Amino acid sequence: MLLGEVIVGSCIHALLKSHEDKIPILMDSMNSPPDHQELPFDISVAGITTGHLYDAWSILKFSLSMEGLVINPSDLEYVRIEEDVVSSKGVRINFTKCHLFPSKKVKTDLEIKKIQDEGLYKVVDFMRLKTGSVTNISTVYLKDTFIESIKLLNAKNIMSLSTLTKEQLTDFDYSDTIVKFISQKELSDNENIHRPPIRKGSIHRRNLKIEVMKRDVESLEENVYKSSKRVKYYDRKKRNDILKAYRRDNSSL
Repeated sequence: MLLGEVIVGSCIHALLKSHEDKIPILMDSMNSPPDHQELPFDISVAGITTGHLYDAWSILKFSLSMEGLVINPSDLEYVRIEEDVVSSKGVRINFTKCHLFPSKKVKTDLEIKKIQDEGLYKVVDFMRLKTGSVTNISTVYLKDTFIESIKLLNAKNIMSLSTLTKEQLTDFDYSDTIVKFISQKELSDNENIHRPPIRKGSIHRRNLKIEVMKRDVESLEENVYKSSKRVKYYDRKKRNDILKAYRRDNSSL
């Protein structure tokens, strides 16, 4: 296959680039983002405004597929980019210009400029309220603790977000048990959580109790490549610029 331009990647930024410039895209993964993830601000795309990453990604993937811009029909085991060729199992594309977005599956002959967030991990702890219930979906931002935020998802479920090192992942002081204790303390008097009385007519409320359901860990480490004449690598600044162009209150929309 011969293409003037091609996009390689499956993040929201890669899909937005394909949608905006009508460039064919090779998606290394067809897996949608977790439905709990949010964008830093609401974006408007394909006539819909949303702040949920899952919704925006799904809308874009469907739109691009309908336009015939998605090259591969399923997940790719690997992607190789060498000089002016991008290849995978059953795929070989000669290009004039390649727009490369981060992917763990991509191997390239580009020079590595730096390794960003080396040894850092995003940790999401999912928890359930054993007593009490969420009355209003909101996010609580914490200080003086390794937990960055706690989000009240629905009536019974909450999640916390942390950024930890490899050493901290195996340290009990940063475990999901400690996250549970901190969350119980921080949310005990939160106005968006209802705690039932100890008994009917009592002014005293039941203590807030939380149980841990699961912990998701994702590496934040990223190889930042030096762009070449043929291949342009989109680092975090370039990716953020793409996202900002779709911001709901962007006057250019």
